Amino acid sequence: MTMFGAEAVYKALSAEMTARVDIITRDVTASTNLDVKELAQSGAAEGAVVIAGCQTAGRGRHGRSFWSPGDAGLYMSILLRPRLDAAEAIAITACAAPAVAEAIESVCDCEAGIKWVNDVYVRGRKVCGILTESVVGREAGMEYAVLGIGINVADVTFPEELREKAGSLGISGEQRPLLAARVIENFFRYYDKLPEKAYLAEYRRRSILTGKTVSYTQSGVEHTAEVLGIGDDNTLVVRDSSGEEVRLNSGEVSVIIKR
Repeated sequence: MTMFGAEAVYKALSAEMTARVDIITRDVTASTNLDVKELAQSGAAEGAVVIAGCQTAGRGRHGRSFWSPGDAGLYMSILLRPRLDAAEAIAITACAAPAVAEAIESVCDCEAGIKWVNDVYVRGRKVCGILTESVVGREAGMEYAVLGIGINVADVTFPEELREKAGSLGISGEQRPLLAARVIENFFRYYDKLPEKAYLAEYRRRSILTGKTVSYTQSGVEHTAEVLGIGDDNTLVVRDSSGEEVRLNSGEVSVIIKR
């Protein structure tokens, strides 16, 4: 599976979106998020997009590595310059999740759900991870944000530590440009209405945690709770074992579905 060029993505985009984004494709890179950070620091405009066929140092949440070998996935990052506080970066991740889920369904014969806050699942397995990194300006507002998206496209043998939960879309490499274009189109449709939280209804509809019993670790203590839904502030709303309603922030907890 060879890496496609930027022109293949432009061909699948609307004329309006073609004029809005600047796409760069690379066969191999350390991290598309790092590439976009460099573009941001050099003054690049919102809409710069880096897409790679392989990452040698891909990263996920909490500093974890993100397995992103060649010929297996679609790895892309988008430069954003929103007028938000740094604490609101979660809203970018939250609006990207349904955008990716919709893009996957438009290209594949499958249903896609969202595991709060940043994972997209197909057939009970994680096929996509999303990471938003923000840089704060001098006045505490967000100077820019980098939205990173990694989607497992081809059927591959996953490392042992990922085999129980990771999956792939099982589609051909020729479909990757179309998938990238659909992600970009869908994302900016939600992003342009970020203050209105236009993404929230679709996020809630696709939540695979709502109604489930989960365990979560907070401040080193493990808890069990029932998931009630997604809050307007993108928190995970749960009812703990004492019957109390608790709102979990994505930056402080790790959630596991109880079997």
